[in-house]
Amino acid sequence: MNLRCPQCRYEFDVRQATKDAALIEVIKMQSDFAPHSRLVFEYSELFWTTRGLKAAKLLRILTEVRDIWTGEKFAFQKRAYEISKAGIVQALKTVCNKRFEVPLENHNYLKKVMISVAEEEARKKSAEVEKTLKEKEARLRATTRPENPEQFERPESIGEHTKGLPWRKEP
Repeated sequence: MNLRCPQCRYEFDVRQATKDAALIEVIKMQSDFAPHSRLVFEYSELFWTTRGLKAAKLLRILTEVRDIWTGEKFAFQKRAYEISKAGIVQALKTVCNKRFEVPLENHNYLKKVMISVAEEEARKKSAEVEKTLKEKEARLRATTRPENPEQFERPESIGEHTKGLPWRKEP
């Protein structure tokens, strides 16, 4: 089906215009992955068949990867995982360096690689948190506490500070 531009009277095919719009979105999306946009596009090439990749499918693939990239989380088999951008880059490099005999159909292989990276990141993070907690505990144990609990300064009651305020009713 051909349409005519109301401004310049140029005739164009609706399918071609849609394809061009999808490609424009793909180009705009490139900045979302900076500085690793080439790696993401290399990953999208793993979905190509001998006939090439349609613009709409490329847009869908990149949108799904962008959701993982910006959210730094993904789900696989009803389980949610958190992963850093560095972890996503590491997983993308691993997948791109693997030689596939057939084109990829979905992101499951990438997600399986990301699971191992995310679990390693979680282990490192929990070890770091545990280490800081132990350091904090050691600092608290090193400080001396006063023997007499009356040495602690007691805070004033809030009533002393609110006396004389117009909305406070005095008894």
